[in-house]
Amino acid sequence: MKKITVAGGGVVGMSCALSLQAAGHDVTVIDPGPIGEGASWASCGCIAVGEIVPLSQPGMLMKVPGWLINPKAPLSLRPSSALRLLPWFTRFTLNSLPSRMRAIAADLATLTFASTADFKTQLQDIGAPDLLIERPVIKLFDNDHDKATMGAAFGLARELGCKIDDISGQDAHDMDPAIAPNFQHASILHDWSFVTDPVLLIQKLQQTFLQRGGRCISQAVTNFKREDQRVMAVLCTDGTEIQTDEVVIAAGVASKRLGKILNVPLQMEGLMGYATLLGDSNSDLKHTVFYPSGGFGITPYSCGLAVAGTIEFAGENAAPDWRRADVLVERAQRVLPGLCTDQRERRMGRRPFTPDTRPVIGRTPRLKNVIFATGHGQLGLTLGATTGRIVSDIVAGVPSEEDISMFSPSRFDPAHRDPALRL
Repeated sequence: MKKITVAGGGVVGMSCALSLQAAGHDVTVIDPGPIGEGASWASCGCIAVGEIVPLSQPGMLMKVPGWLINPKAPLSLRPSSALRLLPWFTRFTLNSLPSRMRAIAADLATLTFASTADFKTQLQDIGAPDLLIERPVIKLFDNDHDKATMGAAFGLARELGCKIDDISGQDAHDMDPAIAPNFQHASILHDWSFVTDPVLLIQKLQQTFLQRGGRCISQAVTNFKREDQRVMAVLCTDGTEIQTDEVVIAAGVASKRLGKILNVPLQMEGLMGYATLLGDSNSDLKHTVFYPSGGFGITPYSCGLAVAGTIEFAGENAAPDWRRADVLVERAQRVLPGLCTDQRERRMGRRPFTPDTRPVIGRTPRLKNVIFATGHGQLGLTLGATTGRIVSDIVAGVPSEEDISMFSPSRFDPAHRDPALRL
């Protein structure tokens, strides 16, 4: 049995903690909290098996110049952050090359194709199988042009094994009558599913962890005590010092700061995503629905209807621009006629993105007992259980079922980067 400290109490951190605990380790989770209000709570709550084509796909990049000058666009950049983000965005853009897109998609598929089975196993373990709704996702398109922008992404996803059926907008309405009948095209993403409440999910993970003897500390990690190439203790805001045999960095956007303290460079940025929970929506939507030209999705949670989306590049401490949440609600009425929007709860979460869209999973050669499990972008909820399983395998010293070499933190480190690891 090892003493293991997990920095981060979101869906990835708690999943790692539970998997390590199940393997017989003494696990402590450190997070400034509140639990359940990280990136996942401002999301569509999907197990997005087919979300494997990187954001830097050419169809999206062609729209970026216009988006960046429009504060209501699906993607925006605050001027105060432009210069700092230029190196990251340059690398991000380079990954739109067809060969890189294909490689990234294939790598992500190795993880996402295992995600549903891993997630269902996790839900059974915590006694909450009903949190998962295994129902396909629908994407809606106004016209031929909108549909064409997804052509390359859908083609690559299908080639790698995703099941996507093209139907008419009327067919989508017949499938889910809450959807407006006047879309020209729609697609059914059969591999996807969604949760009934992402906040409840994370709370259930934490409750199970605590019931089994785990410990959660509501502090931020401020530093580490090291000897040679090992971390011996984790230091918290209040001066608490936690002796440890292994450290897992699963702190979302804060992982970049912790990596810097450990002299492990991470090319990762926290992109702000927005959501609004509508408490009394007057809608009987049954499926998660995405409207790509509007930059959002809608999910029928048990506690209300979630309208979530957009990506905003801004500083780590930037205040939310709630206009971006409000405009999504306005656009949602195009999808759901008669939508009631009076009862609103706004949410914002910072999603940790790498320029190649791959998460960061694995050990660093700079430190023998530190594992990174971060940078999941929009796939934190999707890959939480899978990442937890992989991290437990790493600690045990056994090969995981997937090849995780392309997710190594070393790909950002000039001193240790394998030439095969491209950004």
